[in-house]
Amino acid sequence: FLYFIVFPHHKMRLLLLLALMNAATAFHPPAPPLNFSLSVGFTDDMVLQMEPEMSSIYGDAPLPSSQVEVSVNDGKSVVETVAATVFADSTWKATLKPKPMGGSYLITATCKSGCTGLNSTTSVLNLQRVTFGNVYFCSGQSNMALSIHYTFEIPEKTTEVLSGKYSNIRTFMYGSMGGAMPSYTPRYTTQVGHTNWYNISYSATIPEPTSGGHVHLNPFHTFSATCLNFGFALTDLLEKEGKPVPPIGLIQSAIGGTRIEQWIDNSTFVSCKNGTPAYNSNLYYGMVTPFVNTTVKGFLWYQGENNCGEVMGNSMTKVGYGCYQVAIVDLWRRMFSAVEGTTDKLAPFGVVSLASGGSEGHGQHMAHMRWSQTGNYGLLPNPAMPNTFLAHAFDIGDPWGESNAYYQNCSRLDPATGKHGPNCMEWNDDTWDADLKYLYPAVKNNSAPFFMGGIHPRIKSPVGRRLALAYYNSILGGTDVFTGPTISGCQMSSDSIEVKFNKTLLRN
Repeated sequence: FLYFIVFPHHKMRLLLLLALMNAATAFHPPAPPLNFSLSVGFTDDMVLQMEPEMSSIYGDAPLPSSQVEVSVNDGKSVVETVAATVFADSTWKATLKPKPMGGSYLITATCKSGCTGLNSTTSVLNLQRVTFGNVYFCSGQSNMALSIHYTFEIPEKTTEVLSGKYSNIRTFMYGSMGGAMPSYTPRYTTQVGHTNWYNISYSATIPEPTSGGHVHLNPFHTFSATCLNFGFALTDLLEKEGKPVPPIGLIQSAIGGTRIEQWIDNSTFVSCKNGTPAYNSNLYYGMVTPFVNTTVKGFLWYQGENNCGEVMGNSMTKVGYGCYQVAIVDLWRRMFSAVEGTTDKLAPFGVVSLASGGSEGHGQHMAHMRWSQTGNYGLLPNPAMPNTFLAHAFDIGDPWGESNAYYQNCSRLDPATGKHGPNCMEWNDDTWDADLKYLYPAVKNNSAPFFMGGIHPRIKSPVGRRLALAYYNSILGGTDVFTGPTISGCQMSSDSIEVKFNKTLLRN
């Protein structure tokens, strides 16, 4: 309790108050030393970024004076030993020399001194079956977080994965649709939300028990459909082109119902006007900073639904979403590439435009939102967002999610009449895109479970495929199409409007 005693002089009154406050805090014991530990994201079966980039291992030590050493064993012998840097806040980091694609390594972190007798339960930490490949950071809100369980593709993809087709893909999921881990200060190392890496050939085999009428999905079925489908499509594309197929590590850090302001730091937030202060920075500090010391090959971003009711703005005038879209690319690249030779300073950054049904009740803003998702240029890459790529999703909303199709008995028979509703079109699978025809029985029968309705489209394979095509053909040297039709101009006559498209971008 603080007793306020009245003295004739305000200065004495203030000194007494400060003295009492100091007395109240003087007896707090010091914080216990940290455990010797690896930060979140470092587990058995993980993927580290392969050459030409360097990768890093990092965590916490008990004291700033602790000495930490990291060794890399290729299964035959130790091929590298690195003395880690231990910082004033007792965090440590070891940066490895570039490693070739593949392999199965044992990586050991050892606290050589400064651990004995303190809070640590061990002085040796092992990472088994580590491989080197390309690592991608997948983030955003609910359509990035939406698990593959809620898609029409799940039966076919599960069969393919169980056959070993995509054994090169491993996943790490940080948080979940509603499982955020916010913070208002950076967490460059943390144990909050610690989970495991999985090879999807294994995670798809993990049993899914039922309790209380609820099925507990395995790590494959809970992982991001968009992120996974990017990995599937990129693997298929590299195989088709006769290119080496590296291990692919997919990190998911995405939370439903979030705004872009939550995924940037405070200084970036104030650099753009018309943001929403109540939501700024808490997920950047809580769910991005734990990974900024991880070397990645690139980023995938699918977000915007919860910003649709706000100011779309313009990147040139530093206003609204258009400004924030450019800013988040700059911020993440700058932070992940802070150490020379790790993440590229222009690491590829892929964006998904919003699908039909994703406006959160603000449909009048959807065109402006999609425009702002390109930094107001209408195309990726552009001068404000170099080395970026775009997957448009405006034409792949949920087939049954719009126009009350379900309630008009288009996807089911009317129980009263035994027929489909009068406003339904005749089913015609001949009009389907050839790459998606395998889905039409599942779509026709509306067999995939909804998650909160049409705002989360259940066809996600085209999103991943478009991301992979755009990435390959605009970043990796491919020569095929990398973007959808892009308007170059229009002309109005007395009775018509002629719309012109950029034929160069279509690449025949």
